[in-house]
Amino acid sequence: MIQSKRIDPLLKRAQEHEDAVARDLAERQNVLDTHLSRLDELRRYAEEYANAQMAATSPAQLLNRRAFLDRLDSAVEQQQQTVNGNLEKVEAERARLILASRDKAVLEQLAASYRAQEKVVTDRRDQREMDDIGARRARLAQTEDQDDGEQGGRS
Repeated sequence: MIQSKRIDPLLKRAQEHEDAVARDLAERQNVLDTHLSRLDELRRYAEEYANAQMAATSPAQLLNRRAFLDRLDSAVEQQQQTVNGNLEKVEAERARLILASRDKAVLEQLAASYRAQEKVVTDRRDQREMDDIGARRARLAQTEDQDDGEQGGRS
């Protein structure tokens, strides 16, 4: 079997692996985008609530408002940690995709090298065959010329 044909299944697997890693990266990116959106919403809500002018009529209402703002800040912090964790996952998937792409590129280069070598061998074989055909024709023509020369001398 030709070397370039033997590498084709490896190339196919490398492409499938790269595609799978790219899908994983896209999924991780979507999750990150969702968490970023939630973080932005939480921050906006916390800011709006903190800036809202409320006529607090009692110390209890002020305490409730402060406690709610503290819970909002805690939720923002927790969401930020979730975003950071997902960002790390996205970066890890991006690194995996780069490695998978490099692996596939190496196999593609190897296959191209094999194909180039095979082409050189094929071209040389074709040239040898053409040279052989040319040499046979030349010998045949030379033989015919000699036969014609001998027949001309006999007549």
